[in-house]
Amino acid sequence: MKNIILLSILILITAQYSYAQQKTDNRKEIISIINNYSKSVIEKDSVAFYSLFNDGPVTWCAALKDRSQAREFKKNGIKSVRRNYFSGSYEGFMRSLFRYKSTEDKFDHIRIIEDGTVASVSMDYSFWADNKMTNWGGKYLLLIKREGKWKITSVIYSLELTDYFEQPTLKERQKRS
Repeated sequence: MKNIILLSILILITAQYSYAQQKTDNRKEIISIINNYSKSVIEKDSVAFYSLFNDGPVTWCAALKDRSQAREFKKNGIKSVRRNYFSGSYEGFMRSLFRYKSTEDKFDHIRIIEDGTVASVSMDYSFWADNKMTNWGGKYLLLIKREGKWKITSVIYSLELTDYFEQPTLKERQKRS
């Protein structure tokens, strides 16, 4: 009887360790996706960038935050300001980078929730073009683990324009969440 209890405890500990190890491996793989995303934007490497995404449909959309939209109305007039929402594609985003000499998508305050098959990543970002921050906000990625590899299926983000509003410090942003 003692041996059965001891064996049961050993199996339970081994299973918990294995589960914890898998969670750690998944998090490392997802962090690697985020790092490769950022690296491919800096290097404007479309092959590396495209490989991060699912082969099927991928959602890519963003919304301009209300206060930046209000400032755009005030500056340019209501008729010349576009709507606050747009959608596109990761391919279109990559192509748009080539109009700049340098680009970077910086991420921090990264939070990952995953169950081994699907994951959501929320993070703060700032987008830089020609060594100047142009916009910042929240970025949300959804991923699936497909054939053993994590792939991005959705990118949704908010934009605050730096022409009007500076990005709060990381410490200030962490207090808000």
